[in-house]
Amino acid sequence: MWAALVGGFAATAATPALAASQIYEYRIVHPVYGDIGTYTNVVEKKAGDVTDVQTKLDVAVKVLGVVLYSEAAVRSEHWQGGRLISFHSVTDTNDQKVEVRGEANGNSFVVTSPSGTVVGPADVHPSNPWSINVLNTNMMMSAKSGKLYTVQLRSREVEDARADESGRKVRQYEIDSDTRQFVWLDDHGVPVAFRTEEGEAAIDFLLIRYPSGEPGLWLDAPPGVSAAVASSPRLVAGQAFQASFGH
Repeated sequence: MWAALVGGFAATAATPALAASQIYEYRIVHPVYGDIGTYTNVVEKKAGDVTDVQTKLDVAVKVLGVVLYSEAAVRSEHWQGGRLISFHSVTDTNDQKVEVRGEANGNSFVVTSPSGTVVGPADVHPSNPWSINVLNTNMMMSAKSGKLYTVQLRSREVEDARADESGRKVRQYEIDSDTRQFVWLDDHGVPVAFRTEEGEAAIDFLLIRYPSGEPGLWLDAPPGVSAAVASSPRLVAGQAFQASFGH
């Protein structure tokens, strides 16, 4: 089912040139605290169907200049032939570090974290939506904790409002597990936004600029976005729109 939902859309998505680094930078928006940080994926496609992904997360929640919560992470993924070969992350949350390592081993993927070692299927994918192909799995791994969880995918087209009034559509993917997550991709396969629901709060990651360097041209957020963020002047000005995960 996942392959059927993802495959049709992926076939129409543009493929970046080999050896060209594609930079995806997002602003992170909290429904109460507003802009709280940035999330960046640097994707490098190489010969031999190899892809390396470097991720950086920086979050600081402040009230009256006082930091109430901070989180910083650096993560790396090594893919070959559409399979995750290795994964490494170090996440520092309020000065508490968590390191996660993962490695392909035969028909399995072995994840080691402070919670111990777990073995998942070969098609385990990290919760980092840098590509439509990341969604083509039934099991994901938390990029922060290394936890494995079964997921179900739903997909639908969403009308958007472009600055050029082209009337193009984006596709929304809803990922159901112990938490609910969303990803929105444009007609070029670019993840223009993603969302994770933490308790009752929806944390949104909004693409600031396309990998080519062009600014996002979205005028409106997709259905279901909180009114506070949808009315943000920066968003209406065409920065991007809504959704998130990466945890």
